Order: sequence, then C-alpha cells, then structure tokens
Amino acid sequence: MTINTPHGDAAEGGERERYLSVVAHEIRTPRTTIVALADLMERKSGDDVSPKQMEYLRMMRLNGHRLLALVDDLLDLHKVQTGVLKIQTSEHEATALILDTVDTIRPTFEERKQFLDLELDLLESTILVDRGRVMQALLNILTNASKYSPRESSVHVRASLVNDDLYVTVRDEGDGFDLDTRDQIFEPYYRLETHVDMGIVGSGLGLALTKSLIEAHGGAIDVLSKPDMGTGW
Repeated sequence: MTINTPHGDAAEGGERERYLSVVAHEIRTPRTTIVALADLMERKSGDDVSPKQMEYLRMMRLNGHRLLALVDDLLDLHKVQTGVLKIQTSEHEATALILDTVDTIRPTFEERKQFLDLELDLLESTILVDRGRVMQALLNILTNASKYSPRESSVHVRASLVNDDLYVTVRDEGDGFDLDTRDQIFEPYYRLETHVDMGIVGSGLGLALTKSLIEAHGGAIDVLSKPDMGTGW
C-alpha cells in the first residue's frame, strides 16, 4: 500500500526529491571511500597499528555507517512527507523477524556491555508485514534504548501476538523524560534538551520515521517515561 499524505504541490515535491537525491549521492560517494580505506588499513597494517590507531579506524567506520543511516532516514522521511512511501507486505514468521532484528543490533549492546533481555510469546505464528520496514522501526527503538541507557544496564524486550497483531514493548533503564514532550518527540528533528546537553549524538529523525512506518502498517506507537525511571515503548 501507499501512504497518501500530500504536502505542497507536485512540482515543489519533485524538485525537493531531486535535490535530496543529489545530496545523498554526494554524501554516499566519499563515505564509501572512507569506510573502504579504514577497512583496508586495518587489514594491511597488522601489528604495526597501535591500539589508539585501531580505535581511530573503528571510529571512522562507525561514523561512516552512521552517516549512511542518516542519509537513508532523511530520504525515507521525505517519502513519508510526500506520500510516496510504499509498504510491500508479505507473510513472515514473527519469531524469526524479532530474532533477526535482535541479532542485527546485538553488537551495539555488546559494545556497551548491556544486557538484552528478550521474551517472546509468538509460537510459530506468521504476520503480514513489510519485513524490512518493521525491522527498521524496531532497530530505531532498540538503538535509542541502548544509546540513552547507561553502560552495563539492561533493555527488556517483550513480543506477543494478540488477534494476529504484533505487540512489541521495549523498556530501558535510562534517565527517562517528562511526558509533557510526548507528542514532540515524534516530530522530525526534535531532540530533548537534556540529551543535547549531554552530548549524545542524534539527528531527531529516527522516532518520526519509526512512527510513520508503524502507522503505515495500521499500527500505533506510544511511550511511557518518567525522569530517572527509564522509558518504555
């Protein structure tokens, strides 16, 4: 299906899309070179690379991948805002979808020595979804849960099926926030002042895109949080 949410006239939307495509290409090309060179240097240098230099190479790769994710989020959000984001649904095993998502994000948790507590009540059920888009939405939530939680903390994930609908909850042990900002956090580019002050890197695109992807499936997302009590999605 297609999300029909027109904004502005077609000419303006087309010009904006062309501009974003050019920008995306100009960013992807040097990003690919940077990551490739970092990989090559790590493979070829062997014992000649100091631990500090290895850390620099790791940061180069990490920020290269982050830059690509930012470009993809920006393009996807533009598709949502112009009503051309397409959801291609087919049947998928619910358990496999959740486990594959967790396996994708697991290195992030391991790097921060965080425990990912997973509990599934899905049996062998199948769901009709766009697998890539659902994984994208879940990965955004899990990434936030890791990013805004202390090292060596736990993130709790629960998934179940109710009347053929997939229900997923994610609860972290981060600082939490005042629910007065509940509606704002799903707006593009919005970031909590506390997170900005703490120097936590972010674009403010992830939650806006996640909400759109979930709603495109006929679903909904909500948040419960309280200062110093963590956040649940």
